[in-house]
Amino acid sequence: MFTAILIILSSMQAAPDAAGKVVLEPFEFGEVSLGDGMLRREQDEIREYYRRVPNDDLLKGFRARAGKDAPGVDPGGWYSKDIFCVFGQIVSGLARLAAATGDPACRDKVNALVDGWAECVEPDGYFFLARTSNSPHYVYDKIVGGLTDVYLYCGHADAPGHLAKITDWAEKHLDRSHAYDANGGYDTTEWYTLSENLYRAFLATGDRRYRDFAEVWEFTNYWDIYARGDDIFGPHWNGKPVNAYHAYSHVNTLGGAGMAFLVKGEDRYLRTIVNAHDYLTANQCYATGGYGPNEQFLPADRLLAALPETHNTFETQCGTWAAFKLCKYLMQFTGDARYGDWMERLAINGIGASIPMTTDGRVFYYSDYNPHGGEKQNHPEGWTCCTGTRPIAAAEFNRLAYFHDRDSLCVNLYMSSTLAWKRDAGTVTVNQETRFPEDKNSTLVLSMDKPQRFALKLRAPEWLSSPMIVSVNGARVNATPDAKHWVVMDREWQNGDRVEVRLSMYFHYAPLRKEAVWPFALCFGPVVLAFRDINRAETQTLAAGEPGTLLEHVPGERLTWRMKNASHATARPFYACREGEPYTLYLDPTLPRRVSTRDMRFTGAWNENGTFRFTREVGVTVETEFEGTALRLIAQRFDDGGRAELRLDGKVVDTLDLYGPGRGLPFEWRRDGLAPGKHSLSLFVTGEKSAESKDHFVNIVGLDISE
Repeated sequence: MFTAILIILSSMQAAPDAAGKVVLEPFEFGEVSLGDGMLRREQDEIREYYRRVPNDDLLKGFRARAGKDAPGVDPGGWYSKDIFCVFGQIVSGLARLAAATGDPACRDKVNALVDGWAECVEPDGYFFLARTSNSPHYVYDKIVGGLTDVYLYCGHADAPGHLAKITDWAEKHLDRSHAYDANGGYDTTEWYTLSENLYRAFLATGDRRYRDFAEVWEFTNYWDIYARGDDIFGPHWNGKPVNAYHAYSHVNTLGGAGMAFLVKGEDRYLRTIVNAHDYLTANQCYATGGYGPNEQFLPADRLLAALPETHNTFETQCGTWAAFKLCKYLMQFTGDARYGDWMERLAINGIGASIPMTTDGRVFYYSDYNPHGGEKQNHPEGWTCCTGTRPIAAAEFNRLAYFHDRDSLCVNLYMSSTLAWKRDAGTVTVNQETRFPEDKNSTLVLSMDKPQRFALKLRAPEWLSSPMIVSVNGARVNATPDAKHWVVMDREWQNGDRVEVRLSMYFHYAPLRKEAVWPFALCFGPVVLAFRDINRAETQTLAAGEPGTLLEHVPGERLTWRMKNASHATARPFYACREGEPYTLYLDPTLPRRVSTRDMRFTGAWNENGTFRFTREVGVTVETEFEGTALRLIAQRFDDGGRAELRLDGKVVDTLDLYGPGRGLPFEWRRDGLAPGKHSLSLFVTGEKSAESKDHFVNIVGLDISE
């Protein structure tokens, strides 16, 4: 019954007047199931986590605001503070996971959540968790997506009515000024992401009001930069330069351009997402597919400088989800397999490299690629925005694995899975058997009631070290990719046919900037490797030589190597690193020795944001010892920055003023010519500030030490 509902509702997604040409279609959730492997294990862990969260806890705030009996426990963190409320995203994630896995308990849970929430919607359509919301556009967008998904994937008949009611409120009350901070590149309401889910609601319901409302929120000023092929860091649409963009939301908004192309068919929308993909993957992405240090797109020089200055390198769950969507649209509209490369990198090294959430809702928010060393940890606060995108992205594994047109079946991701392709001539079942990426081989076994002719297409990944080797029933076939990066086998297929694929995986360097040697990551095929206990000299040796001759495989451990002449230095997949395990992902022997805030002693109340420690408490201190002859103290200047007394070897040597006419501006203090040996450094927060500063905050990023 559940599958029947899914198929019927999914057929409604054809827009009444869609004009954008679709070359390939993804399969629906119920048509693909995952086999045993890293992505299936990740998906199962996430689904079980969200199933265990009590409905009463998630509904408590809504019920309290509506004056109803509110049993349960406040979830805490951002959820209880009503910061970017993730209720709508949890509904989306549960609906999609229910459809992806066929789990009736998951479906029943999400339907019950929607029913409980709907009872709290006020007569005028007010629907938020609290009486005031910090981000009404953002929350409306996520609940539109949640209601659309629960309607499409769980058959909730009342969802369209709920959607209409909250849209009554949104049309009257959402601010349409399109406020935007050109210097910060961010607006906390994220109004510019609304159009995608509203276009989806139009396709699901056929109600023109959602198409019209989606057009209100199109981010034409930003999208058209890509459509024209211009530099996003050139003059802003208001004539001012742009210093940064909020990374996740500025990929997420591109989903709106994708949906606009599907609905309206205008070429400028397709040019937008094609050019955006090419710019971002060439200029903003790390080897993992991640992007956005401190959640920012930055010009090239600042992007390079940010890598060793922050441990908040990639907003993992949200960033993965946004890129998944963008690449799926591109594959649908162009039929080009090259867009599967970004999907694959993020599936393996992004969300696939996450650690499990904690019981209090803390999630693996930031991936850490800092060349001074990193470790995996969950966000210090619970129920951040990434707890909403995590289940949605995990469900998407099913819909990214395969694509099709009338006469072609395209294998995009090499992952253990089973596909049921329903054709006029009968269902073709494909069982893909593989341990990829831990093994370079994959076998596809085809089952059907009678022979059928179609083209089976295999994505030829960009990381291949030599051409793929493909055989059908033991006989080698031509594996030369076509112009759209597919290896094509067009033939009449028989029941029981076996297609064996061998993917040539080998080591390759991935420098952050193509024109520079340092910093670089070492990859094996699509897998980014993390090093343990590698020093400066060993890094230089690795960069100057051939990894295959310098590294030897560690027996009994998949995709794990050690240096032949320094066995303590090991490399293993980033996705295999555990919580709290030290590693180095990007290598750079030219960097000075770093003393991080993790190695300093703090007194009093200091906070941490992943880049620096900061405080406004008067009289608190930070101190550390080091050995070297030159010192560089790194901090950041802010418009609310204050002053601190600096002591070197017990003597006051300066007063640091961290005021600056902006946010996150660079600051450094240097001292050369120190005597060889041990030294001490300390900061004392005075509480003083310049007249221009709004407050007296003090921060410290770390120290660079030279011999």
